[in-house]
Amino acid sequence: MPSPSAKSQRDSAPNVRRVLDAASWLSVAVIVACAALVLTFDHGRDQSIYSLVAREILAGRMPYKDAFDFKPPGIFLMYALARALFGPAMVGIRILEVAAMLGTAWGMIRLSERLFGRRTVGLFAAALASQIHLQLDFWHTAQPETFGATMTIWALVLSTRALDAPARGRALGLWIAAGALFGASGLMKPPLAGAGAMVVLLVGAREILDKRSLKALDPLRSWIPLAGMVAGGAAPFALILGWFWAKGALGDLHQVLFVFTPEYTKISWEKQSLLPMAYYGFTEWLSGYSGALLAGILALLAFRPTKDEALGVAAIFGCIFVHVAGIVMQGKFFPYHWGATFPLTALLAALGLEKALVFAAARGLPGVAAFTAIFSTAAYANCTAPNFGEGSFGHRNKKRLDLLLSRPADPVTAWDELACIADVDAVQNRAVAVYVAEHTAKEDPLFVWGFECAIYDLADRPLASKFIYNVPQRAIWSDKPMQEALMADLTKTPPKVIVVEHHDVFPMVTGSTDDSAVSLSKFKRLRSMLDDEYRFAEKIGDFDIYFRREAPYEVGQPSSD
Repeated sequence: MPSPSAKSQRDSAPNVRRVLDAASWLSVAVIVACAALVLTFDHGRDQSIYSLVAREILAGRMPYKDAFDFKPPGIFLMYALARALFGPAMVGIRILEVAAMLGTAWGMIRLSERLFGRRTVGLFAAALASQIHLQLDFWHTAQPETFGATMTIWALVLSTRALDAPARGRALGLWIAAGALFGASGLMKPPLAGAGAMVVLLVGAREILDKRSLKALDPLRSWIPLAGMVAGGAAPFALILGWFWAKGALGDLHQVLFVFTPEYTKISWEKQSLLPMAYYGFTEWLSGYSGALLAGILALLAFRPTKDEALGVAAIFGCIFVHVAGIVMQGKFFPYHWGATFPLTALLAALGLEKALVFAAARGLPGVAAFTAIFSTAAYANCTAPNFGEGSFGHRNKKRLDLLLSRPADPVTAWDELACIADVDAVQNRAVAVYVAEHTAKEDPLFVWGFECAIYDLADRPLASKFIYNVPQRAIWSDKPMQEALMADLTKTPPKVIVVEHHDVFPMVTGSTDDSAVSLSKFKRLRSMLDDEYRFAEKIGDFDIYFRREAPYEVGQPSSD
């Protein structure tokens, strides 16, 4: 099928312009509605981890050294910023997330203007990206990829501006800024930084093809992009390393990110080979989550980019390739891992959809009706909130609207019920935290033998150990040395309360089918400590609560704190 010129058809047919204007206003409405609903999201397990590490950072402590997790440090700084600005309430990170969503939307509009000569593509892309972001729900949002997406989009915007810069100094500055954003995205998720290398590679390849001689290369288009991207990309990593060095935590960073985390990745590759994993990753990206994105990509293949659009399409595809390769190498394929890739995909899908819409609008009302019917069917066919089941996207958003419009008798529990998934029960987490807070003093250390970091934050109690969850002690590759390290912490700072979780089984993370309670029976030193020094106090849902025998407050009698 020949590729129609959207610009020429738009200029020659007023009805096409009206259809595009209507679609643009609809896109704005979608973006605003999605952003508003994201503000209602609570924390999932990962968000609770990041927020707790952020709490420790704001208290002068360090990730990995004083609060263990194995995500890159960038996400902890984002959560620390949210807590510093908005306090510990869960909505704080959602406010920052919505700011990132809107920043991504504006960046896509600017990027489409520079790559494709019109803003409508970026506006449609922003609507698609906002919708799929909302679709990922509370569990898979406010993740490293969420913020990495904004950095990636604006790094691409700056890269396009650098290509048009008339002077070397201006170009170098823009390339350094673009590199810094790519580098910062790498602090969210390392493969995201690789998109910067892909951009430089494409720019260099185009320059070589244009000049057909290495001697004729223009420094403005050859070595300046490379030098600027390298210098800018290195800067965020240098700052982070300097911070860890100043705090005496470089060894902890190395141990977690370069020793523990590779072993965590390895368990996904047991009995697997590259080609099946790559194929699965490709199909997950293209068709796993959104019928709307798939429809747009198919439309782009059908209507084809123009020659002027080809370089932009190639650059975006190149960045997507880097992202998909990184996700495949990690081998987990969690929905949120695609969070930085979906906005890039949305740009390509929106380009195809805009071409298809112009083609349809030029044929009058029947064409627009046909486009609407086909696109709506494709979008509806694959649009669900991951891990919540068929039809969940519409159902869950209806529940959110109902809670907003008609205040329930117990709003806290009602909202907590929307934040429950699999083995995570936000209602139970809050009940345990309330019980602990009522029966301890504010300075009493708490230890949770499980994976529910939310309890620490909800109870507002200090950590008894840097191990804010017990994956290191349960993981089949690290259990023995990490158990010794945990016992050293608990001996130094004996917790007033120990909470033991049941039914938290996740073999993709630990490599074992034991839950925390079963793994405790195999951890003799901690089991003996619990038996000898603690007494059972209460069972709340999946949690057993134990108090230290010499605790100053009688079990069952609330403290005066």
